[in-house]
This record gives sequence, C-alpha cells and structure tokens, in this order.
Amino acid sequence: MVESGTSAPHSGSLSRRASDSDRMATDKEKDVKENSKSTLGGGEDDEEISLKEYRLCQSEDLQENEMKVFEAGEKQVLVVKENGKVYAMGAKCTHFGAPLNSGIFCKGKIYCPWHGACFNSKTGDIEEFPALDPIPVYPVNIDPTTNEVKVTLRNNSHLSSQNATKTLCKASEDNSEIVVIIGSGAAGHSCAETLRQEGFSGRVIIVTKDESLPYDRTKLSKAMNLEANKLSLRSNEYYSKGDIEFVYKVGVQGVDVEAKSVLLSNGDILKYSYLVIATGGRPRPIPCPGTHLANIFLLRTPKDANQIHAFANNKEVHVVIVGTSFIGMEVAAYLVDKAASVTVVGRSSTPFVHVFGPLIGKRLQQLHEEKGVKFIMDTEVGELLGNEDGNLTEVCLTSGRVLKADILVAGLGVLPSTDFLRDSEIILDSRGFVPVDERMRTNCSDVYAVGDIASFPLRAKEECDARKLVNIGHWQMALHHGRTAALTILGLSQPINETTVPFFWSSMFGKSVRYCGYAPDFDDVIVHGDIDNLKFAAFLCEKETVLAVVTMNYDPLAIQFAALLRQQKILLKSDVINDPQSWTTILQET
Repeated sequence: MVESGTSAPHSGSLSRRASDSDRMATDKEKDVKENSKSTLGGGEDDEEISLKEYRLCQSEDLQENEMKVFEAGEKQVLVVKENGKVYAMGAKCTHFGAPLNSGIFCKGKIYCPWHGACFNSKTGDIEEFPALDPIPVYPVNIDPTTNEVKVTLRNNSHLSSQNATKTLCKASEDNSEIVVIIGSGAAGHSCAETLRQEGFSGRVIIVTKDESLPYDRTKLSKAMNLEANKLSLRSNEYYSKGDIEFVYKVGVQGVDVEAKSVLLSNGDILKYSYLVIATGGRPRPIPCPGTHLANIFLLRTPKDANQIHAFANNKEVHVVIVGTSFIGMEVAAYLVDKAASVTVVGRSSTPFVHVFGPLIGKRLQQLHEEKGVKFIMDTEVGELLGNEDGNLTEVCLTSGRVLKADILVAGLGVLPSTDFLRDSEIILDSRGFVPVDERMRTNCSDVYAVGDIASFPLRAKEECDARKLVNIGHWQMALHHGRTAALTILGLSQPINETTVPFFWSSMFGKSVRYCGYAPDFDDVIVHGDIDNLKFAAFLCEKETVLAVVTMNYDPLAIQFAALLRQQKILLKSDVINDPQSWTTILQET
C-alpha cells in the first residue's frame, strides 16, 4: 500500500530463396476457418481466425541442424530439422529484425547474429535477451504419403508482425503481495514484465526518477534526436493491460528491511512484500572546477540526449567529449557531421585498450579520425572556463593545452546509484555495488538487486574455490538480471551463471562491433582477419584460456562463442591460434 495519501498511478534479404520445388505454398493452399483463439504468431482476442496450410518442401530437402527460409504467403518461415524432427518459426529476430538464418542453430536454440538474442526452436521462447518478444512457432505436418513438409499459419491480412508477445496476467484482489521495483531501466522493466508473464497476480509497482515509460537506453548515444516516446520498450497500454503501476519522477531516500518499507523522496512510504533494487548507474561527473557552467552534459536520459542534439547540431558549435567510453565514442560518431568540430579527450593512450586491446582500439580511433573526429590522448581535464554569462567557452587540459568549447559531454563511465542504501542493512561492497547470489538475492530476505548495481557470480562455484563476484553493465545482462529476480520471487529461477552469457555491441559510423564473454584481464589477443579493413575476429586470452571474442564483419563467430559458453565449455588458445573457426565443429557434439 502507499501511505501518506499518495497513490501509485497505473500506466501502464534472405541468404537463400526457396526454389520452385521448395515453394509449393503459392500453388496450393488449404483454407481452414476457426472461431477460436490461436497462438500462431499473434495473440489477439476472440475473432474469426483464418488459417492456411502451406507446402514448403520435401522432408529430404532438409539436412540435420540446417536452417532454411521459405516464403509462405506474405510471411517468411524459418525451418530447422533436429534429430529427424522438423520445426517451423518466424524468420526474423524480434529485436531489430535480423534474419535468423544468418545466425546459428545449436541444440534446440536459434541465435540471432546481430545482438546475441537466443530463442527456443520448439516454443519460440526467449532464452537470451535483448529481444523482448518470442518468435512465433508454427505447427508442422509431414505428409506420410508424399513426404511434403507443410506448415499452418494465420492468414489475417493485418498481422504483418512476426512477433508473438506473451500475455500478461492481471492483478487480483485475492493476492495481497506487493513487489516494489526501484528503477525503470532494462532490469526493472524485465522484472515487472516477467512477473506478469509468469502469472504473478499481486501488485507490481515501479518507482522511477524518470518521467517517461521504460526506454531503450542503448539508443541514447546512437540516435540522440529521438524523443522518449520513440524509445519506449512498451506502450502505456501494454503496461496498463498487465496492471503494472508507475510512480514517476520520484526517488528513494531509504529502505527499512525490517519494516519492509521504502521511503520516497516526496515523503511517502511504500510497503513491499518483495523489493527489487534496479537503480542502475549515474554518469560519473568530471572531477574539476567549472562544472557549474552551462552546456556541460552528462548523458543519462532522452531529455539529455535531445538537449545535446539540439545544441550541437550547429556548424558553428565546437564539441568536446571527455572520455573514450562507449558512450563518449558513440556520441562523437553521432555529432561529428553536425557540429563545427568534435574533439575527444582521453586519459589512456588508446580508446578501448582495456576492453579490446590496443590494435582494435587504435583502429576504432582511426575510424573516427577518418570521419573528422579529433583525439587528444594521455591527458585529463584540469579546469573548465566560461564567459560572464556563465556559458562554457574553454576546456583546460592538464597537459597545458586549451580547447575552444561551446558544449562538453562527459563519457567517463558510471557510478552505482546506491547511496540511499548506505544506512540500511543491505550490504554494499567497497565500490558501492550490491553483492548478490546466483539468483539475485541480497543479504536481506526478500530483497533483490539487479542490473548495473549488482555484483554477481558469473561462474559456477568450483570445489574448494570461492566464486568471484563481477559487475557487468550490459543492456542484455540487465534484462536477464530482472528476469532472474522475478523468477526467483516466483520460485522458478535457475542460477544466472547457468542461463546467460555476456554479450554486447556498439555501433559507430554504420559499423558494429560484437563482444561475447567476459575478460576484465587478458594477457594476449589473437587476431584473425583484417583489422585495417574492419573485418576481423579477436580472441582475448588469459594464459591458455579464451575469455572473450570480439568481432566486426565476422558473423556468426561471436554467437558461436556464446553457444559454446552456454554449454559450459572452454575454448583454449591452442584451438584458435591457427584457425578462428575450426573449433565451431564441437558445438553440435553431445
């Protein structure tokens, strides 16, 4: 319940085209009319559903573990054969529409080549984010006489989407439990959504400092002109349909775990049965004098992004970006053709040197330089100067150099937003992160921490060895954290180290770099391909073990490594020293 008189408002190109013999769907169709609900790729309420049966190919045309795409009416259908049985599903990833047949099929799972989403080939369910919706699956019938593979699809003309959104349950007066989620980022959204998708009928309340619905933060530095409503993960109607409540523009001042209550910044007290802390990170400020001046920005919200775009979209404006984080480099890529100049100031000698190694980091710097971005490395900001109107005019570096600047954007990473927990019984580590177990549970009963603030066990505990807790600020990981916490509340979860593999991507100047694994410390980088031409695969190694894979224009190697890690297998340096792909044959081994 909400005390003190405040209520929580409700808110809610195919790689292969079918041949004439494969595409018999256009020659013959079997119409079926049913007045019922169907789960063949839509999810509407009661209506007259038109179903059609399409002939796709002969069974012998499908090889074991091979993916093929066929056209069935206006839809594309992905077909795979595993252990002699044929499965059919939507052909595109529900995240950004990537063609799934360009990915891989491995042991009952379809991996998207672009951002690492993974789907169950039998049910269509999400097994790995960042996709939010399952892919539709279609009934398959193999004619025992002709050996023809046939698939049944909805034929509703208005159903162009290949998504299969899962139904949300509603709140029930018979369930007095309350889940309070602090934060509306990826983890908070995922937790609330999973609770409703899996049948939780108590109240679900999201408390957020934001003024808009949960949005895709990965786009803030890539498409800075998009307003919040263009970035929303779901519509207001969607959240309302699931009775997911929001308390907007309110922070949290404290948590009383004994009383199971949360003190809000407006003075109200919110009671909870379960508490999920998903406050994420806050941008690290620039540690120097002059940060009070106007036109100095930290990028955290759509409003921040919009303001930066509005000011810097001017050929008379000089932009300085402090920091070579992914945010800093993506903002530089976005602004360089809009402003008079863009200069990046970095403390290290090379961007991304601790993430990708010096060779890849230097090439990405050169990519930016080829487009007009200037770099000043091995230095820091010492002071910011302004004019009598209080506007930024100059950036003074510790090297003694002074840069003309009309606007500054900080990209120095983030700090955990956990200060409000310091007086509570919830343990924080020395850096301010919240230690959790493999099911996202904190040291306090019924309190969970997820997303960028959580320090969690990525690896399984080995005999006589303590697990190392890690912090991974990836969008995909935050979504998985939220889901794991929700399933733990419902008594359904598996340990997170058994269900997810770290995967992230970054896009700059139309080029995408993909990263799979976790390598905070590596002592060798084995590179195959051509870094100069931005087509490469790099294996980050520690001693004899490959910890992570970095690729650009080398699909589907990154997701093949993801599939390997999901099988709890280890890749050795000796496996990749001469050939980057020969090891992939072990993926189908039992």
